[in-house]
Amino acid sequence: MATSIRKFLSVALIVLVPVAVFAQNESAAMEESIDTLDQMVVDVVEFAGDVRFDDDDVRSLIDLWDEYSEFGDDYDDDNDTIDFNTILSDNEYRRWAASHNLDANDWMRKTVRITMVLYREQMLAMAAIMPEQIAQQLEMMEQQREQLGEEMYQQISQGIKETAAYSEAMMEGTRRLPEPTAAEKAILDQYRDELLVLMEFGDEDEGYEEYEEYEEYEEYEDDEYEGYDE
Repeated sequence: MATSIRKFLSVALIVLVPVAVFAQNESAAMEESIDTLDQMVVDVVEFAGDVRFDDDDVRSLIDLWDEYSEFGDDYDDDNDTIDFNTILSDNEYRRWAASHNLDANDWMRKTVRITMVLYREQMLAMAAIMPEQIAQQLEMMEQQREQLGEEMYQQISQGIKETAAYSEAMMEGTRRLPEPTAAEKAILDQYRDELLVLMEFGDEDEGYEEYEEYEEYEEYEDDEYEGYDE
C-alpha cells in the first residue's frame, strides 16, 4: 500500500506544524510543506469532493476506525504522497471491506471526506487565533530587544514574521478542502468530539514530533539568551 491510513492523517497534520524559525533551511522546509499541502488538497478534492456522508457513514467510521486505520502500518514507505487508488486496489483492504459488507470505493471516499472536512474545520479554528499569538510573540521580542541584542532581535523577529506568512499560506490551501453541507455539519456537531478523539488531532504521538523538536530548540535558545543578562 502506498501510504497507511494513519500516515495519511499524519501528512495532513504535519504540514501545519510550525517550522522552527532558526532552522538552517527554513525557507525550503516551508515551501516543501506548502507544496505537500497543495498536492494533498488536489488529491482530496478529486477523490472525495463530490460525495456526501450521512449519519450512518459517520457511525460506521467510528465503529471501524481502529481496524481501518491500521491498514498500511506495516509498510516501510518514506514517500509523503497520498495514493488513494493504490489503497483502494489493495487486496487486504478490499477483503476487509467485503467482510463488513461495505462498498470499498464508496466507503473510503466518504471516510476521506469526513476526516478532511473535520481537519479543515480544526485548522481554520487554529488560524483564527494565530494573529493574536504572533502579535504576542513580537511584543515579547520587543520587550527583550535590549537583552537579546539588535542582531539576535532582528533574526528572531524576522523568523516569527516568516512563520506567520508560512502559516497563512498553509491556511489558504486548507480553505480549498471540501466544506461540509448544512446536513453534514449538523452530523459533525453530533459526533465531533468522538471523531476528534479517534483522529488524535493535537495528539503529540501522531504527527507532532516535529513540533516537539521545535519546542526543544526554543528551550535551547532560551538557555543561550541567559548569557545576555551577564
